[in-house]
Amino acid sequence: MDGTDIKTAFFIAYKTITKGHKSTIALIIFILSLSFFNLMFVSGFLYGFSDGVMKSMIDNSTAHIIVMPQEEPTVKSFVYDQDRVRAEIETIPGIVGTARHYQLQGTLAYDKEKDGNFKYVSAQIIGVTQAEEKEILTVNEYMVAGIFPDNLKDDEIVLGANLSGGFDTKQTKDLGGATVGNKVQITYANGITRTYTIVGIFKLSMVGSIASAAFISTSEAENLLSTYNSASEIMVRVNLEKNTLDEYTKKIKGIVPNLELEKYTSRLSTVGILVTAFNLIAVIVSFISIIVSAITIFVMIYVNAVSKRRQIGILKAIGIKEGIIELSYIIQSIFYSALGIIGGLLVIFLMVVPLMTIRPIAMPYGDAVLVYTTLGIIINISSLIVAGILAGYIPAKIVAREDILKSIWG
Repeated sequence: MDGTDIKTAFFIAYKTITKGHKSTIALIIFILSLSFFNLMFVSGFLYGFSDGVMKSMIDNSTAHIIVMPQEEPTVKSFVYDQDRVRAEIETIPGIVGTARHYQLQGTLAYDKEKDGNFKYVSAQIIGVTQAEEKEILTVNEYMVAGIFPDNLKDDEIVLGANLSGGFDTKQTKDLGGATVGNKVQITYANGITRTYTIVGIFKLSMVGSIASAAFISTSEAENLLSTYNSASEIMVRVNLEKNTLDEYTKKIKGIVPNLELEKYTSRLSTVGILVTAFNLIAVIVSFISIIVSAITIFVMIYVNAVSKRRQIGILKAIGIKEGIIELSYIIQSIFYSALGIIGGLLVIFLMVVPLMTIRPIAMPYGDAVLVYTTLGIIINISSLIVAGILAGYIPAKIVAREDILKSIWG
């Protein structure tokens, strides 16, 4: 097919579109815009939800890499000489920072009415130095009452709202509404009992142990655990734009070969299953949207071609090649698809994305926003264009190959 044939195909497509019913064309474009909007919104929302889940867990629970005590050749309870270990890890280019945690378990008791009727809840107790912690994790940004001091006193505690109760949380078991200034009693697994004053309460919209955890000072944790300058785990935050997670893990392992390392992707295996499921749903919904768009174009082109069988027969009678006629309908399909894509993109990026940026949808595992990548957008656009080309080519080919006399006389 030479340049003249292509020009002829464009001319036929142009005349077919301009001579068509404007209301029909507008309806077709509207339907395709909705289909593409649905394709973009659902995939962007589900991928955004998955991204939000992972980001929330990294920011508030796991960081990127967790350094844990030695298991071989002998099992150790803590990472000892943690300040040296952290200092060495932080020499690796791309390491944002580190923070240590002491992990304890205990049962909290709270007497709300001061009448001897206590409520008991078992919880994870974490010993932290908030001055270091806030550079790695962002729990302090979610305070709903009180503060998270840079240096907690040994008799102070910060609770998750899921643990304290109240603040519109819905838990099967909590302390019944403990607030800032109240005192709670904790009996630890080793039998030690301490009383603390609540100085802050945070609320995370994520499911997991951190949302129901309590924070105490590192010095208090060391007194309870009879250790010093140690850590149950060291949280490491990295810059993934400089190196991959595997590369950081390899470099850290080279510095502390005897310590155990765990990537956040492993620790979040349960959440990872959920993320994988949502990503699969996004693919399925995207595929269905593309099929709907293709069917819309197919029906439109087929009906249009059938209604113009006589014109097609006349075109063939005067020497217009079948390939030119088929190409003209493919051009029409691309035209309608392109307008549908433009309409869908305008709605997504001029209306929906700004709105959801301002008011993200709160989900159990974190706020969900629309997330798009350049590659993802290109794939969505290409998918609809290819679907449109195929949907336009098939009916055009069927009608264009009919016998000339049969087409003219119907």
